[in-house]
Amino acid sequence: MGLLERLFTKIPIGVKASVIYTLASLLSRGITIITVPIFTRLMPPDQIGIVNIFNSWQSMLSAFATLALTSGGYFVALKEFSNERDQYVSSVLALTSLVAILMTFVYLMMPATWNSLTGLNCTLFGVMLFGFLVKPATEFWLGRQRYEYNYKLAGSISIISSILGTAISIIAVIYANSQNCKNLGEIRLYSGLFVTYSVALILWCHIMFKGKRFYDKKFWKLSLSLSLPLIGNSIASQILSVSDRTMIGRMVGNREVGLYSILYSGSSISLILWSAINSSFVPFLFENADNKEKLDDIKRISTQLLLAYGFGAVFITVIAPEIVRILATKEYFEAVYIMPPIAAGVFFTSVSNMYSNMLIYHKKTQYIMVSSIIAAIVNVILNYFFIKKYGYEAAAYTTLIAYIILALVQADQYKKIHTVVSGDSKSSVYEDRKIAYIAITVVLLCLSCIWLYSYPAIRYSVIAVALIYSIYYRKQINKIIKFRNN
Repeated sequence: MGLLERLFTKIPIGVKASVIYTLASLLSRGITIITVPIFTRLMPPDQIGIVNIFNSWQSMLSAFATLALTSGGYFVALKEFSNERDQYVSSVLALTSLVAILMTFVYLMMPATWNSLTGLNCTLFGVMLFGFLVKPATEFWLGRQRYEYNYKLAGSISIISSILGTAISIIAVIYANSQNCKNLGEIRLYSGLFVTYSVALILWCHIMFKGKRFYDKKFWKLSLSLSLPLIGNSIASQILSVSDRTMIGRMVGNREVGLYSILYSGSSISLILWSAINSSFVPFLFENADNKEKLDDIKRISTQLLLAYGFGAVFITVIAPEIVRILATKEYFEAVYIMPPIAAGVFFTSVSNMYSNMLIYHKKTQYIMVSSIIAAIVNVILNYFFIKKYGYEAAAYTTLIAYIILALVQADQYKKIHTVVSGDSKSSVYEDRKIAYIAITVVLLCLSCIWLYSYPAIRYSVIAVALIYSIYYRKQINKIIKFRNN
């Protein structure tokens, strides 16, 4: 056994799982951003538009297709039915499959209407509906592996399928280009989704054969009670995510939509990291939230995770000009100044996630829906007035305000619920004051980069210092994420 192998075996399993899942998530989601420059040079804008339309409708309709069963409530149920997990997973997968079949019948009743509404043809819509049938299997399976820290196989499947799917889609588009094919968007979708759906179909069969439970009242009742309110949350989140681009297109122009979208993608790179961090943190949180001996560990870990993520958000904002040069051409550089407020707004999703995690734990998911609806309404109203007056740049600041409101409302709702449950108005599983200080600091640092972009020498000095600090800080990772071994 080599030195590296011996060292790896000594690392706590919680740390191993967190590192593997973080790397897998960074790779699978990061590939989407990394390949932006490739596809923008291989495909005309209208074909890229087809891909975006498909993905947008898939995201929107998936809230109905999955009944939000793959969200945070899934982990609560895994804990609740710890001795019947195989049966539980197969049962909720059967439920999502039933919904997908019903959606297929609804589509077949009036396909022309649905095609006209979405802008998708029959074949693309059929592919989407098949995805609604099998794709939840991947989410359920990966969620369980993450919860049980079975990181090896899950990490391998995530990484290999991401790389293979992306490689096949690039090769397919290049070949189609050489044959002068016009429907490059469809070719890209078919080739990439072939890998994704093949893996999902295999996992669907595996879960069903292993669990052999299609209907169970107690499984469906608990899962639906937790997930149904999250459907409204998912829809509101989609509105919050895409309303700015939709309104810019209607009130300003498509060119500005393109500028804003690419910069938004660059600002959202840090979300890839946060998604992986939160997915690894949630199992630890749910298993120990009612354990007083673990309370200090939860407080310390959650604060340090937010601090680390905040550092990443600020660093991405500092190097925004370099990100824009990599992702796009010179014409996009004029929009670099909207990255700071967008990045600051994106950071607040981590704060809201922390508190929504606890609302899910307390089985009060309806409050998550309410907060998302409030933030979405505020975002739309602010966009209507400020985009019209100040242009597309205003959307970056209205988005920041909306995400701040989302975090504040969820924090307030969590505090009220937790006070009732604990009987102590001062009780909290988080260091709320420190979280507030971190959030304020991140916003100020991100917005200060607007000034920093005019002084390259100072900015490069800041980057150098940040890199040196990050090299030191990585040594503290084991102290931050020792989920099960503290």
